Amino acid sequence: MNIMHVTIEWRDGKWPSFKIMLATKDGAEPFLEIKDCKIIDGKSGPFVSYPARKDDKGKWWPHLYGSDAFNEYVIKLATADKPKPAKPTRPAASTDDDDSSIPF
Repeated sequence: MNIMHVTIEWRDGKWPSFKIMLATKDGAEPFLEIKDCKIIDGKSGPFVSYPARKDDKGKWWPHLYGSDAFNEYVIKLATADKPKPAKPTRPAASTDDDDSSIPF
């Protein structure tokens, strides 16, 4: 029996990240949101990177941790819902046959 519903919401940008939302059931207002999460490809495989703060000595301190089972579930949801990168587009070929714009 599920006692909570987990939803992932991706945020586009230079550094894509996602928000984890926990609710009592599907469609209910989330009782907890965890913003700025990422999936990192580590030495032992992908892992969920939760929000962290860097101290004065350069060490990073996570604000929270997830259990292995929860992190595995989040990775499964996040990779299924991750937006696909847009395909690069090529400029349209010019149909102008006018040679007057040729620079030589």
